[in-house]
Amino acid sequence: MRWGGLVLSAVLLLAVISAGCVGNSIQGTSTTAREVTVKDFAGRSVTVKVPVQRAVVLSTSALEIVQLLNASNQVVGIPREAKYDALLSESLKNKTVVGARLKIDDWEKVLALRPDLIIDLDLKKFYNVDELLNRSSSYGIPVVLLREDRLEDIPKAVSLLGELFGKEKEAKAFDDYFTEQVKEVKGIASKIPADKRKKVIMIQPIMGKLYLVNGNDVLAQAVRLVGADYLVNLTFSGYTPVRVPMDKEKIIANYKDADVVILLTSAVTPYEKVEELKKEMLNDEAWQGIKAVKEGNIVILRADMSRDSFLRWSPRLAVGIWVIGKAIYPDYYPDWNEKAKSFLKRFYGLS
Repeated sequence: MRWGGLVLSAVLLLAVISAGCVGNSIQGTSTTAREVTVKDFAGRSVTVKVPVQRAVVLSTSALEIVQLLNASNQVVGIPREAKYDALLSESLKNKTVVGARLKIDDWEKVLALRPDLIIDLDLKKFYNVDELLNRSSSYGIPVVLLREDRLEDIPKAVSLLGELFGKEKEAKAFDDYFTEQVKEVKGIASKIPADKRKKVIMIQPIMGKLYLVNGNDVLAQAVRLVGADYLVNLTFSGYTPVRVPMDKEKIIANYKDADVVILLTSAVTPYEKVEELKKEMLNDEAWQGIKAVKEGNIVILRADMSRDSFLRWSPRLAVGIWVIGKAIYPDYYPDWNEKAKSFLKRFYGLS
């Protein structure tokens, strides 16, 4: 029995070593792992072995960053909604689905993938972040949390994931590109006279309700970046949501001075539905109580997961700021289509 136990122990040891060898290779190429401690967007210090080679990524925006970094082969698990993201490659969409809406549905499936990192968003309003952290800690899997709060956090997230996936060069290329786009936009915005500044609101119809984009949302930040004033800034008992449901009458009463109304699609609101809302507004006497509606200054922009949608917190917003600029100030900002083509080809290999 003693010899049998020793043999079994040896076999198990060899299996662990073998699994470790697999975990420390990318497409058959051996790598030397090293530990780094990074600070994630929740302010947590997280120690990770890099380059990460078997990541579970529960956010589609983070998956877009991973693909931009040319690190798709270092992902093993994805959320269900990844299949709807038109920028993601089929190789990424065919990874193992482990959950949806930032949550893990099947921990046994996750453990079978032997991940060396979980990437998620720090959004306590949408799922139990503490439960994720506690459970992953019990399994010895580090978790890095991102946030989608600010425009300037996009290149920071790319840099962080670039360090974790060993793709610093690719991250630096995007950082330089993003910085240049912001600089160019600021240059145009600085030339807009004070008496020409537009007042803007954004409305996103979702499942029959109207939602105002709040002033803390990244899209509202982009509106201010291009040289306009964003009118919606609402806080409720210390909580500032990024979307605020509001009925038609209150929108008209509170934002009658808006010069431009931007209507947004969403992951569950197709373009055709938003077009219907625009037609209703233009033909409705009550809606014409808003200056922008009366003057016909209603613009529909995509904020969904289609290929030509650039208004999501992700690298897409490097083009999205130009989309918003052109929508608000067509006489100041150039057509953004060439920028979109260049961006998609350079960072996503799409022509």
